[in-house]
Amino acid sequence: MTAPVKATLSDLSRVRDLAHKYVFVYNRNPVRGVKTAFKTACKKAKIADFRFHDLRHCAATNLRRAGVDTTTAMQIIGHKSPLMWKRYNSVAESDLIAAAKRLNTYLSNTVITPEESIEFTSNVSA
Repeated sequence: MTAPVKATLSDLSRVRDLAHKYVFVYNRNPVRGVKTAFKTACKKAKIADFRFHDLRHCAATNLRRAGVDTTTAMQIIGHKSPLMWKRYNSVAESDLIAAAKRLNTYLSNTVITPEESIEFTSNVSA
């Protein structure tokens, strides 16, 4: 649990009774599913063509963008196979631009000596 999540739950405990193990309640009963509430919130916010399940895609992509390694991200999301991870992890043009900038920074700070160039060339052709 991250510090902000813990702080939010702590704040929540000050404004309502947390005498039971459920965090999300409606009329003092545990919420069994959030799809109806999610659909209502999307309607009120005038957001179309967005499914609750899309949040899983968003989480996978944001974990990758944050630099979380694939194994850890897969465990957080609940994916058992790299193929499922690949399906949920989206790559946008902005990701490609960011990668090109990182590569440029790396290359700008890397000095390749003639010896390394010769060694690399001979390994490539072998």
